[in-house]
Amino acid sequence: MSRKDSKGRVLKKGESQRKNGLYQYRYKDLTGKREYVYSWRLVASDRIPEGKENLPPLREREKEIELILQKGGIASEIQFTLNNMFDTYVMQKKHKGKPLSETTKINYKSMWNNNIRETAWGNMRIVDIKKSNIVDLLNYITEDGKSYGTALFFKKVLSGVFNMAIDDGIIDKNPTVRVMDEIEGEQKIKNALTVEQQEGLLEFAKVNNPYMYMILVFMLDTMCRFGEMAGITWKDIDMKNQIVSINHQLTYRKYEGDPHATFRITLTKGKNTRIIPMTNRLRKVLLDLKKDYKYFHTEETVDGMNGFLFCTMRGSLQVTSMFNSDLKALVNEYNKTAEYPIDEISSHTLRHTGCTRNAEAGMDLRVLQYLMGHKSMRLTTLIYNHVQMQRAKNAVVRLETQKVQSM
Repeated sequence: MSRKDSKGRVLKKGESQRKNGLYQYRYKDLTGKREYVYSWRLVASDRIPEGKENLPPLREREKEIELILQKGGIASEIQFTLNNMFDTYVMQKKHKGKPLSETTKINYKSMWNNNIRETAWGNMRIVDIKKSNIVDLLNYITEDGKSYGTALFFKKVLSGVFNMAIDDGIIDKNPTVRVMDEIEGEQKIKNALTVEQQEGLLEFAKVNNPYMYMILVFMLDTMCRFGEMAGITWKDIDMKNQIVSINHQLTYRKYEGDPHATFRITLTKGKNTRIIPMTNRLRKVLLDLKKDYKYFHTEETVDGMNGFLFCTMRGSLQVTSMFNSDLKALVNEYNKTAEYPIDEISSHTLRHTGCTRNAEAGMDLRVLQYLMGHKSMRLTTLIYNHVQMQRAKNAVVRLETQKVQSM
């Protein structure tokens, strides 16, 4: 009969839970000596009991032990695969001295499992992988319908994986160096709404769907990510000083150990707080929302947080797929009478559109990077340069038009 913990979850071989709630994992090291590790959490989504030490979740420690034992046991045979190294990388990688967030780990693992895990490259020995193999892998990814941006993402991850292998003495050099020189394509900027499309959609929403209008203004004027909008609460709004604090996000996914998807409050993607000044338009929208909040709100509490500004028309918390569906439905109605119809739109289109408008207005690049929450200047610069290039094209077209008219 299977053993279970206090939450009814089946415990694996070697796992146990004491009466005080402490989890234990028993294993043997390479010499056959019995060892133990402990944690107050079985998986990362578990809460740490008040006053208890913040130890890594037991099952993360188990994976680390398994990899260490595997690596130590096969060092002489050099059988460590790319998949093995990736698993170690995700577990041990840190950003600015801090481990990756649970959300980031899940995203990395999902991308890897869907694109590399079951391929021949994933099962190759690290010591056998050459630059040509990486080129083939990235070409395979793009030929499978994925974008150049996806290939660029994997190049970055692979570079980190092989750097870890170098640090561990498994290989001597990184086979990903200058590999993108041989991959066709270029990083593309997702389309933003034009000024005419943006204002047309806002005017239509203001009349036909006032609540969606409020969300559109919030996302355009703060340039926030969807999860940041979904997680914003009234405690994050300072009407006196006219600022919005972006300090967390609301996520909805299936976490390890959970039987189904759940809502969680997590740190922002950059793990930093951004203070966003309110535009006059946003301030008015927030005042209107506060006045009508009794009609548009949810009673739900997530990780101790409540008072969420934006919910669905059904009174539930926002989920990306549902929001994008509602947004597209709004655009379909708008397009029926629109002078400037919109082909594609998503929550990210709104964020990119807000960034584009500020770039067009000449906002300082560093300020724009901060407001967007970009960790590096690269993406901000890409958007900024795209806007400047479009300005140059428009200027040339106007000049040519004037020449023709003067003839």
